[in-house]
Amino acid sequence: MIRYLFYLILVILLVIIQTSIIPYMPEILKFYDFLVPLAVYLSLYKPLSHGLPVLIAAGLIMDMLSAAPIGIYVTSYLWVFLAFRRVARWVGIKDHLLFSMLAVIGVLFENLIFAIAVIPANPQGFFTLQSLQIILIQVFWTVITAPFLWLGFNYCFTDHGRLPGK
Repeated sequence: MIRYLFYLILVILLVIIQTSIIPYMPEILKFYDFLVPLAVYLSLYKPLSHGLPVLIAAGLIMDMLSAAPIGIYVTSYLWVFLAFRRVARWVGIKDHLLFSMLAVIGVLFENLIFAIAVIPANPQGFFTLQSLQIILIQVFWTVITAPFLWLGFNYCFTDHGRLPGK
């Protein structure tokens, strides 16, 4: 029970940063959705029973606070989570570089899901130079910040020096 309370506090902190701080930053500092690397981290290091409820709660909170189509955040977090579930079995996930690469793929995957949701309503609206610029800025910041998020998540989720989920 304490574990889920901790997850909830972490999700609320990330949501507050995402919805209250990031929108007021200059364009060059427009970060990506910080919950995507959390989804990647949970998919790599935590069992399904830990990650799934956390990401459903995170997605519902973001869906309620955003003006995006209903269910888009739940859908994107769950798809990212499920997409990387098997990766830990194929490779040794003890490296922040691999996590960073997967976080970038996760951010691109979330943008693809958003594009799929937006294109039927406005086919020309998503594929613009400005949207490409925003995606490139998000990828840049993901590459820069993902190793720090990996370290932070490891610190928060590691129990006495063991790797999380082991």
